[in-house]
Amino acid sequence: KKDKHNLIMARSIQAFLFILIATKAVSSNETFKGNQMYQSTKQTKYADDATDSSSFDEKENGISNGPKLCIFRYNKKKEMVCVCKAKRKSDQITLAEILKYMGKTYMFCTSLRFEHFKFETLENGSFDGFKQLSQIFLFNCSVMEIGRDAFKSNSLLTQSNITIKIEMNPIRHIKPGTFDVGKSWKQLSLCQNQNLGTENIQTVFNDLRNKTVDRLEIKTCGIFLRELDKSFFEPLRYSRITKLNMIGNSYGIVTSDAFEPLGAFLQTLVLWNFMDVQRDTFGVFHKLRGLNIGGLTVTRSSYARHLHLHNMTELRSLSINMEGSRVQAFDMSGLEHLQLMQLTNCGYEFGAHINQVIRLLNTTKSLRLIDLSDNSLCKYTDRDLCQIFAGRVSLYNLLLKDNYFTNLPTCMFKGLYNLHYLNLQSNLLQVIQKDLFEDLHQLTKLDLSQNAITFIDSSNLEMMTPFQGFMKLDIRQNNFDCNCQLKSLRNWLTMKIMQKGYKFKYKHEKCSFPIYKQTEYIHNFTMTWLECNTINVVQVSTITGSLVLIVTIVTLLLLKHFWKDIQYRKMIILARKHEQDVNIDGLLIEHDAFVSYHSEKQLWVENDLCNELENGLDIKFKLIYDDRIMPGGSLFTSLGYAIHTSRKILFVVSRGWVKDGMNQFEVDMALSKLLDDYRDMIIVLLMEHIPKDEMPDKVKMIIKHNNCLRWSNNEKKQAKFWRDLKLELGKHHFEIPIQDVSY
Repeated sequence: KKDKHNLIMARSIQAFLFILIATKAVSSNETFKGNQMYQSTKQTKYADDATDSSSFDEKENGISNGPKLCIFRYNKKKEMVCVCKAKRKSDQITLAEILKYMGKTYMFCTSLRFEHFKFETLENGSFDGFKQLSQIFLFNCSVMEIGRDAFKSNSLLTQSNITIKIEMNPIRHIKPGTFDVGKSWKQLSLCQNQNLGTENIQTVFNDLRNKTVDRLEIKTCGIFLRELDKSFFEPLRYSRITKLNMIGNSYGIVTSDAFEPLGAFLQTLVLWNFMDVQRDTFGVFHKLRGLNIGGLTVTRSSYARHLHLHNMTELRSLSINMEGSRVQAFDMSGLEHLQLMQLTNCGYEFGAHINQVIRLLNTTKSLRLIDLSDNSLCKYTDRDLCQIFAGRVSLYNLLLKDNYFTNLPTCMFKGLYNLHYLNLQSNLLQVIQKDLFEDLHQLTKLDLSQNAITFIDSSNLEMMTPFQGFMKLDIRQNNFDCNCQLKSLRNWLTMKIMQKGYKFKYKHEKCSFPIYKQTEYIHNFTMTWLECNTINVVQVSTITGSLVLIVTIVTLLLLKHFWKDIQYRKMIILARKHEQDVNIDGLLIEHDAFVSYHSEKQLWVENDLCNELENGLDIKFKLIYDDRIMPGGSLFTSLGYAIHTSRKILFVVSRGWVKDGMNQFEVDMALSKLLDDYRDMIIVLLMEHIPKDEMPDKVKMIIKHNNCLRWSNNEKKQAKFWRDLKLELGKHHFEIPIQDVSY
């Protein structure tokens, strides 16, 4: 019991001391010796390491004792993380000086990060003072030489899952054994250390022999190999590497056995800047789930180059960047479980791969993301585009940037019911027409930035739905024409900006047209009623004016055509009201017309003329001619009296009438009466065609200055002849003259 009691007391004291030390470390304000202390209240993010700001507590602490240069934090695992940055030339101090001023308080740091210093050399035993150190980051610290035992502190030698990142340093030589530390590695990253070269990288690989390394990065390290074979990775055969990134180096031929030492465990491979890959190079992978290929070296060889990516049954992500390359064909058969496919920067060479892509899309039903950016898809027909994209129900994300689209066929996005993200950035789109996104019921993020869009039909955006309380629309750098057609988009944007049910991410975009609205935003620009209805007003006015003009013209034409008929009807009505003749200007009128004719037309006068005018059903006239003059006096006196008591004189002109002397007497009498009464009273009835040179001058004058009607054998023309004759005879016949009344 006594031993048990002592054990409990010892553990209590140990716990109390640990809490005391931690509390003292948190509350401490000691600083390193230097000129400037890096200080920030915002979280700093470092991807893929323990200093990720998402795992930090908000509280930051400085190290007192001098000008501030470094800060430390505690992450969510209660591990101490220290970050030091040099912002000015005056901030440059040696690593030994920084570590010296840390003291015992910071011996429990698990992560150290140094940025923008000029250390030049990492001395042996630089990190001996840290008891729990497992992560070291050296970013742009001008390190040219690393001591063989620089990382061999007690903590790094005994820790598992250590991480060392050395980035942007001019390292020229690495001694054997420098990286022979730790029981296992979480990550070793040697990035943008361009002076390293192949020999130094091989030295590092030898140091990692038989050590487990989860992630290895040798990006832009000056590696140049004419042939990449398995001897390069042989020291790492038992390292169980799962992620390998070797971008930014240069390889000639990648042999079929190059990755054989890593094939059993490698899950992610990034391979760029190579000239050729032999047929079965990727066939050695049993668990590869992510493959990123790009930067294929440009050659002038006429031989076709092929990439054989077939039968990688576990592959989930395939990314191929074809910029500058001339690979003739891919073999992507058997990728049944592929979920992400990126084939970008093919330009006009995409035509060589389109059938392979369509076959892959048809056979792989689990695809969630497709990226076909910068493939000049604009040159393909609507049918080709719809064949590639339409009906891909499994798609969540679709990226089609930099394809020079000017318009998109409506069928292109049909059936994409589960699409969440659509990126059409940096094309030449001008109009997003109605129903283009009709089937995108799950669309949450839409990027239409950097196009030439003037109009978006709001029905395409009304389909967007928030996902997990979030929705994003990017329409920056377009050419929106803020007119009445854009009002529906304006109203939709205003509604989404003002709603509070979820977060709507949208950057305000200004109008491009018209010029006087360039200071207004498309979500709140103003339009007057007249601006929105100008076209309608002009159209209605034009149509109304046209109709009025047409009706007026038609009316005038109808009046012109039926005017004499109307006048004739009017005359009939007046004739029915006045059954007796009315004297005009005190003259006694006994007859409506005196008829002058030649004997050859006597039958026509008696049978046709008299029958139509005297016995008509509508109106009746009184005629007088030579046969109706009562005998007993002088013929000339009787003719003169008949002419003077007649309202009109009818000349039935024929060839015989022109030659007859008696008719010439009647003409003279008519002219005399015309001069006395000063009114039109002569009506010429041309019974046949008589050339003017056969007519006397008086007859020509009468025909020229008086009403002249032509007789025709056509029945329709005869009807008009009788109508016009009756109209002429009816003038002044039924009018009641206005008489002055004097009192």
